[in-house]
Amino acid sequence: MNKKLSPILLTLLITMIVIPSIASVISQRKIVPPFVSVVTPHYNYPIGLFFIDNGSTKEVCTASVINTDNGNIGLTAAHCLFDNDRKKYNLSFLSFYPGYDNGTNGPLKDIPVVDTAIPYTHLLVPEMSDYALVRFAFRDPHGGNATLQDYTGALGWRFDIGNGEPTSVFGYPKDGDLENCANDAEHLCNWQGITEKLENFKNYYVIRNIDFGVGASGGPFISQYNTETNLGYAYAVYDGFFDGAKVSVGDIWNETTFNNLLSRITP
Repeated sequence: MNKKLSPILLTLLITMIVIPSIASVISQRKIVPPFVSVVTPHYNYPIGLFFIDNGSTKEVCTASVINTDNGNIGLTAAHCLFDNDRKKYNLSFLSFYPGYDNGTNGPLKDIPVVDTAIPYTHLLVPEMSDYALVRFAFRDPHGGNATLQDYTGALGWRFDIGNGEPTSVFGYPKDGDLENCANDAEHLCNWQGITEKLENFKNYYVIRNIDFGVGASGGPFISQYNTETNLGYAYAVYDGFFDGAKVSVGDIWNETTFNNLLSRITP
């Protein structure tokens, strides 16, 4: 899935008052490598395909596992949890395939979604705060008590990223203009470059002259990405493309809102 954002909406978002986040005790979470007992290149990939199947329509987004005490929580774009009529999908329609690539399901296969947490702002204005937390019903394939992040590793997360950040973005687009990408929603594609914080896009991290495409929604913006461990710090997710301005964007997270979502989704 992907959002095309209109110039009218851009004007609205520019003129809205930006409420600064309130500092909290949890200002960031560290990167978490998998446990040594299960870590192999076969398992260690926290990014995956987020699949929506309601029986008549199939959609694709991107999700990633993030570091939490629960160990089974991930991140995607909020609009991936709604149909075209803005009705929330039944959770039974949603599944996650960490490590999906080249048309293969990944070593852990499909993992059901059992809960979601969406910013209230997004429920009021769908073009704002387009990120969400999802909790997965993961069962240790070895019969133990290991969590999903024990197998995949987990992205850290941060709220202090400024302008001009070297960034990696990942997703499963079926169109768009990423270079060296199959654009078939079957291959994990990536982009590396610099994100910006611009005066006329106060609520967003901005990437110029790239449309990441349908299927890349929810793909993490990762700082300090390590190609050997496939880990880094998530600080936004891709949520849409402004046709007029020719920019892809990811909402700047409100720290208080994010931590409230985490509290809500953690059993």
